[in-house]
Amino acid sequence: MIKVKHLIGLQEVQAHLHAHEQTLLLIKTVNCGVCDVIYEKTERLLEQFPQVQAAVVSADESPSIAGEFLVFTAPTILLFLHGKEVHRQARFVLVDKVEAVLQALSEA
Repeated sequence: MIKVKHLIGLQEVQAHLHAHEQTLLLIKTVNCGVCDVIYEKTERLLEQFPQVQAAVVSADESPSIAGEFLVFTAPTILLFLHGKEVHRQARFVLVDKVEAVLQALSEA
């Protein structure tokens, strides 16, 4: 299984984004069954994309994250390339769509 880094705080997230070329950030909440399922599916998906550094953050533990990235619901997946957001999915996350975007990024 791929290692997903658990981050706490806005500074830690920003440092992670700037340290890696491709990042998938999953923003979830506590006691969210859908968030847990998306987390597991994301872990399995990222096994195909070792160049993507994954991180998860709890909007409950770090409300400033939600404000900084304009996240109004969970789960939210944000894909970053060179620290810039290139794709976003919220609430109804389609893992196939995330995979297609990751595939396109890896081929670019």
